[in-house]
Formats: sequence, structure tokens, C-alpha cells
Amino acid sequence: MIKDLGDLTDRLLAAPADRKAPLYQAFGLALTYDMKKRVVTVKSQPASSVYVRTCPRGDLNPHAR
Repeated sequence: MIKDLGDLTDRLLAAPADRKAPLYQAFGLALTYDMKKRVVTVKSQPASSVYVRTCPRGDLNPHAR
């Protein structure tokens, strides 16, 4: 999927941090940089609207309630 975005990824990489923040927030991303280890930890907690609460297969799924 990322490859399909083409130069959009290049533009995102080149964008200043203040321009990226709203995008990261919309995706529920939190990035933390550990200077000593030189590692970025990424956590994602998408908005609740992303979750599907029922199985789309309905009664075809033997585990559906």
C-alpha cells in the first residue's frame, strides 16, 4: 500500500513536524524518540469508528453471537 502512494511518502518525509502532527493525530499515532538508543517507538490507537463491533459474516460464522 505504501509503495502505491508513490511520491506522497517522499512529501510526508520532507514535511516539517508541525505539518505532520495533525495527520498523526488523525491516525491515532504517537511517536516517541529515545535519544540514547536512537529509536522511535510508534503506538497507534485508532478512533473508535475504526472498530467493527459485529461480524460481517453474521450467522455464517459459528463463533458469532
